[in-house]
Amino acid sequence: MEEYIEKLISQIRCKKARPYIANEIRNHIEDQITENKINGMSEEEAEKNAVTDMGDPVEVGISMDKIHKPKMAWSVVVIVGIISILAVIIQWSIIQTSKNCDFELNPNALYTLSLSKFIGSIVAGIFVMSMIYFIDYTVIAKFSQIIGFVMITMAMWALFYGAPINGAQYYVFRSLGFSTASFMMLFVPIYGAILYKYRGGGIGAVLKCIIWLLIPTVIVFRIPNLVGACIVMISMLVQLSMAIAKGWFKVNIKVVLVGLWSVFLLLPMVCLFGMYSLHMLAAYQEARIKALLSFNQKGGYISSVISDYVKNIALWGKSQKDIYGNLPDLNRDYVYAYILNNYGMIAGIIVVVILAALIIFIFGTVMKQKNELGFSMGTGCGMILLMSSVINIFGAIGILPPSSSFLPFFSAGGSNMILSYALIGIVISIYRYKDVYPKDVTDKLTIKRKLDINL
Repeated sequence: MEEYIEKLISQIRCKKARPYIANEIRNHIEDQITENKINGMSEEEAEKNAVTDMGDPVEVGISMDKIHKPKMAWSVVVIVGIISILAVIIQWSIIQTSKNCDFELNPNALYTLSLSKFIGSIVAGIFVMSMIYFIDYTVIAKFSQIIGFVMITMAMWALFYGAPINGAQYYVFRSLGFSTASFMMLFVPIYGAILYKYRGGGIGAVLKCIIWLLIPTVIVFRIPNLVGACIVMISMLVQLSMAIAKGWFKVNIKVVLVGLWSVFLLLPMVCLFGMYSLHMLAAYQEARIKALLSFNQKGGYISSVISDYVKNIALWGKSQKDIYGNLPDLNRDYVYAYILNNYGMIAGIIVVVILAALIIFIFGTVMKQKNELGFSMGTGCGMILLMSSVINIFGAIGILPPSSSFLPFFSAGGSNMILSYALIGIVISIYRYKDVYPKDVTDKLTIKRKLDINL
């Protein structure tokens, strides 16, 4: 049997797949041996017939090699490439528009505009994406808690000792800075690996997962970044909920899910409303909560500008109401508003469709992922991109109150750009090994040791 397995797996070019295939073949042969013995065969005869029934080891190995090999998610790469080109064109357009803007009449037009920096952010993002692609994401499962602890420690350090830029905290190394909020959004896929480590536990394991969820959420909220905290919290809640629903924990699924969402959706709202009522928050925080509690399109300058331009969006081409210089960070927070205002509704729909295609592909890949670790981590990546896109787009058309947000790949800003490409890097790494790793990779090293001993 072992000689047969050795000859079979020698045909498998992907070394990472060999331990799992060998274990799968061995289990199949052993099951067949047991059945043959029940049918009256001797031990030697039962094993010989079980091996013979498997077929020629070379042919079987070649056929399995075609199935169990790394794959490239070319669809994602192509979509991201198209988005990157469109983003450069739009940022270039914003810069060209700025040349015709009267800065004295429009002081808000003084944006930080630099096409070279934007392209540099894309290049850096693609580099990070490529590096992550070649990392075996299953290694993260083994060190997920250590990685998570290090990330939380770094974030807490930045919270107290980081450089404040425009009201947010940044890691600064010489002339380079990276947003702490963006950094903590990368914690979400790591959280998926942490959940994987606690599989099989009871309510105690769920409570530990909740603690891992709360700490990053509080840190991002304290940065302060309310929108970022909501994105991080809800993304991890979805990951935890899906893990519970899939039976990862030995708990009453319905009771725990209802209790989990009730606490995390109602309690924060009650606490925020209480602090707002007692004036325990900073003035700008109270203003944001007031906008959320009593939102109307005439409630502020930005809301008023958005309300006016939304009414004048053309089907195609520039609208009559120019918003350039009337909205802050038009190349960042309100880049989608610029697209609608300068190119029309059809252009806005095209951008939404392309982003939707990317996000749908991500979730489609995740849902078809047989490896549960990849499923959990991929869900986190998809949630970050989905929620960031929805909040930014809805804010740009007045459905949600004005807030600091970013449109993945389109908004200027090196931190969020690198974050977007890093998330894609994790997704295509998961896709790469979708036919290599089985459902459970917990015993990866044990299986490999067993294979080495037997061979």
